[in-house]
Amino acid sequence: MIPQPLRIGTRSSELALWQAAQVELLLTRLGIATELVRVESQGDRDLHTPLYAMGVQGVFTRQLDQALLAQEIDLAVHSLKDVPVQPAQGICLAAVLPRGKVDDVLICRDTAWIDDVRSHGTIATGSIRRRAAWLHRYPYHQIADFRGNIPTRMRKFRESSWQGALFARAALERLRIELREGEQMVPLPWMIPAPGQGAIAVAAREQDADLLELCASDLNDPDTALCVSIERNFLKALEGGCSTPICAYARLENRKLIFTAQVLSADGRQQLDVHLEKPKQAGTEVAQEAAEILLAKGVRKLLRNFSH
Repeated sequence: MIPQPLRIGTRSSELALWQAAQVELLLTRLGIATELVRVESQGDRDLHTPLYAMGVQGVFTRQLDQALLAQEIDLAVHSLKDVPVQPAQGICLAAVLPRGKVDDVLICRDTAWIDDVRSHGTIATGSIRRRAAWLHRYPYHQIADFRGNIPTRMRKFRESSWQGALFARAALERLRIELREGEQMVPLPWMIPAPGQGAIAVAAREQDADLLELCASDLNDPDTALCVSIERNFLKALEGGCSTPICAYARLENRKLIFTAQVLSADGRQQLDVHLEKPKQAGTEVAQEAAEILLAKGVRKLLRNFSH
């Protein structure tokens, strides 16, 4: 039986509310009454500690998990890249919506230095993955850590003397962030995204069979779900989390699975890559094959040497 109204749990940031509104819209079209319930996460409360220094998984999801288990909400909406690969006991991923843009971009004021990998400057990011990837390409740069929601980070960049700041393109587009005169958005095709980046996930209690069936049939996008499952299985095989510099991106092209992944040291000096192309039927087995290739290359040592 589907509860009415169906309570949708979400973080309070503008981006989280936008994502929850997409789920709400889909359910409303099905004739289901909904209610948005805001839940503050640990990651939203502490805006000073770098994410990789918090030392815990699920800093953006734990409070929503607790609200689900306490039956204060019926569904939880997340950015999939924030969701630990091992869900909390009693909770499962019920659906993944069609994926948005997956790439990262640089917001900057000028681009004269972009092609000079020996350039000096300061780039801002709160992501250990973006930090490591950037330092691999620009080893002479300094990295400024910055936290907060998208508008807050844009404000911090505009008030700073930083050369640029790194963002997920999907977040900027979903919030319709407009650049000011003199600002530029630079695509970074060489930067591989985080597992699950650009995807919106819906979580539910394992015991709610009717709700799980509804999500699977009316909210879930099978192709997106397959691709992000590969990325997350790869992350799980390497025993990594959202605070380790592991990059992974799976996509479908003409019924072919293309999987690209990369693991970096925190300082960006070391990098291991893998690229596989398989028939779609290979499914999530691609993740294990890619992980075994990197394990044979010594990725365990690289990850073991990762320190905050």
